[in-house]
Amino acid sequence: MFRNSNNSSNLETQGLALLQQMTGSSVAQFHADQWEAINELVANQNQLLVVQRTGWGKSAVYFIATKLRRMQGHGPSIIISPLLSLIRNQIDSAAKLGLNVVSYNSSMDQHEKARSERQILSQNVDAIIIAPEQLGDTKFGQEILPRIVGNIGLFVVDEAHCISDWGHDFRPDYGRIVRAIQFMPRNMPVLATTATANNRVVTDIRNQLGDRLKVFRGSLMRSSLNLQTIHVHSKSERLAWLVENLPQLLGSGIIYCKTTKDANIVAEFLQTQNINAHAYHSDIDGDNKPRLEQALQQNQIKALVATSALGMGFDKPDLAFVIHFQAPGNIVEYYQQVGRAGRGIDNAIGILMVGEDDARIQQYFIKNAFPKEKQIDSFLDLLANHNGIKLAELEKHMNCSRGKLTHTIKFLTSEFPSPIMKDGPLYYRTASDYSLPHDKIERLNDLKEDEWQRLLAYFDGSLNRCLMQILGSELDDNDIQACGKCEYCKPTAKLTESVQQESINKASDFLRNRYIELKPRKLFGASNDVVRSAFPIYNLPRQNPNLMCDTGWTLSTWRDGGWGDMVAQGKFNDVFSDDLIAPMVKMLNSLPCEQRPTWITYVPSLRHPTLVKNFAHKLAFAMSIPCRDVISVAELRPEQKKMENSYHQSKNLDGAFNLDTTQIYSNPVWLLDDAADSGWTFTVIGALLRRAGVQRVVPIALTSTKNNQ
Repeated sequence: MFRNSNNSSNLETQGLALLQQMTGSSVAQFHADQWEAINELVANQNQLLVVQRTGWGKSAVYFIATKLRRMQGHGPSIIISPLLSLIRNQIDSAAKLGLNVVSYNSSMDQHEKARSERQILSQNVDAIIIAPEQLGDTKFGQEILPRIVGNIGLFVVDEAHCISDWGHDFRPDYGRIVRAIQFMPRNMPVLATTATANNRVVTDIRNQLGDRLKVFRGSLMRSSLNLQTIHVHSKSERLAWLVENLPQLLGSGIIYCKTTKDANIVAEFLQTQNINAHAYHSDIDGDNKPRLEQALQQNQIKALVATSALGMGFDKPDLAFVIHFQAPGNIVEYYQQVGRAGRGIDNAIGILMVGEDDARIQQYFIKNAFPKEKQIDSFLDLLANHNGIKLAELEKHMNCSRGKLTHTIKFLTSEFPSPIMKDGPLYYRTASDYSLPHDKIERLNDLKEDEWQRLLAYFDGSLNRCLMQILGSELDDNDIQACGKCEYCKPTAKLTESVQQESINKASDFLRNRYIELKPRKLFGASNDVVRSAFPIYNLPRQNPNLMCDTGWTLSTWRDGGWGDMVAQGKFNDVFSDDLIAPMVKMLNSLPCEQRPTWITYVPSLRHPTLVKNFAHKLAFAMSIPCRDVISVAELRPEQKKMENSYHQSKNLDGAFNLDTTQIYSNPVWLLDDAADSGWTFTVIGALLRRAGVQRVVPIALTSTKNNQ
């Protein structure tokens, strides 16, 4: 259909035909700078940074450039993409041009990876989409990339703001990209794209990628968006506002939450009020994510209640609204998320709420953005004292969660030169001296705090100007104009902030009757040999159904806007309010039990000897059943909440408790604790009670502090 040609007009004709093929429209035309960017890559083999608003068509640039480069006989493109949802969308887009695109990522099984590897090495692909971590000590980075590096036709970095630690979404893995480019042919065209880069980020990207980098920058303003702020702060009021206003909004959209727990809460409440909404976050099964995305794409549901897991790359041109139930960390992140709405329609709504706990949540994210120095020093000392060590063995030696360990590893492997290396499953200490970059961390933490305060200024109206102009100013846009739609430009179009008390009461009742299931642990130790020795004192077998607890329940989740707030206050005051007795009785009376417990015992504490004990006796009195002081603490151990992985959680409990067998009934028992997290305390004490002859043990707690609730 096309002929290779150096003639620029013929090349543009070819490119336009490909655009029309990709869009399925015979009248499609390039946006401003689209063809110019393609031509710079294809004809001039330049390095480009394209900063354009979401929906502008950045993927069209690199897929059409890929097609033209392939037609000229060049090798495949490598496309760096940060999210799996983005990868799926890109493969679908590329197929419209007849491009054979393969992905290589950590979610694939070995068979899928082997198939992709065969296609890549046989030069039977047009583009390879990978996540940035694949450029590190993976099979792709160590074995596949070196065999194709001399034949790459185009190198693409999508969401390039992640390169810069000045950006709102800096990702350490993106540091690998700059180092990888340094080992590639100098005349290889490079395209970096983003919709969220201010001047500071652009300068940083240019410094990292080199002086050859050209910048194509367009206006980031979104004329379709009607931006509003809604000032209802309590969780029950915000839930009530959603219920009253979502049915009035046309189309479907996204409701953003900061935490997995809150995404679940919002989605569940909306469902109880006959609003078709579903949670979407990192804990959702991988097979269900595409199904949920498709349901939203096809307007089969009203909303996805999502964390940032649904962000970059999700493209629905007719998305009618984006509502932030909780605030993002800064204005640029807000722009990136709210910009999902109104790409292909004239009118869409973007609403920002700020909740009571948002500042606390933001401080948590800032505080935990970087590994702690003590943790890094312990990690490096451990590697230095071992001639190679596995991740599971690291957990035995370090009281650190798997998530924090992988975070530390990712951070250190992204430093240059890195103080660690991986060979197969083993980690080693390198000869490189290393110290934590304190100045950099302090600078970035200060930046994040400043950005949070500027978001609050946007929300409270103290900036006294068009909301879209505020977003443009944060992004250093050169074409800032009043939008004419937002609550500042057109106050009469703002949605009401008033909420009916009846709706608030429904939300409050929901929050106070949302019982959380506690699933029993089936193993006394993890599935690897490292943890099998965690109970030498109690001599618990690795698996014995006769020693397991029953399914248990908690009254609340920590600071959930319902009873969880009262529990948190009680923990702080070292005494639980009597107002928690009636709801606990209500919960226990509603629970399904094969054999209903006839007595109560509790988990004691030497640090807080009366906290749970007094509540347990009051609860037993209210239920007209006995409470027995069966369990005692054998010796003071570190607080269980400070144990961060299964090995240390279980080891810390081995031998920690004694039972007074003269106080024990054989009938089923309620086993009370104030808070449930890993479940190990219930598991161990439950096993001791069962071994002492108790027929059933049903764990109950006032709250769950588990992160994924």
